[in-house]
Amino acid sequence: MIYLSIKALHVASVITFVAGLLVLSICAATNNLVILRVMRRWDRRVTTPALAMVWITGPTIALMGHWFGAAWLTAKLPLVVLLSALHGMLAGFSRRAERDDTVRESSALRFAAPAVIVIVVAIVFLAVLKFSR
Repeated sequence: MIYLSIKALHVASVITFVAGLLVLSICAATNNLVILRVMRRWDRRVTTPALAMVWITGPTIALMGHWFGAAWLTAKLPLVVLLSALHGMLAGFSRRAERDDTVRESSALRFAAPAVIVIVVAIVFLAVLKFSR
């Protein structure tokens, strides 16, 4: 019962985090300071705590399932770290935009939303299929 509760919390946190990350990446591409400020508040209050919960519940589930060392998890972890790093880049972009009271266009962040989708699809396939070596 505890395992399933932690897994449900993990899935809910992942959904919240990915949704917030997608919206933040779209807002960063719009170059609209007002929208970016609103999204920054949402990011601080919802998306970032969801990311923290993902990082707490994910390793807990992996420990409970004895999955550390499994090929699928070894392939999944760098993708999860990449999503976390992308969140950090987007959060930093919005923080700088708010601090400087201007939005500088970033060509790299323009592709953040498609990158999030591709990475999340890969993570889902790895987690659901759980291939072995």
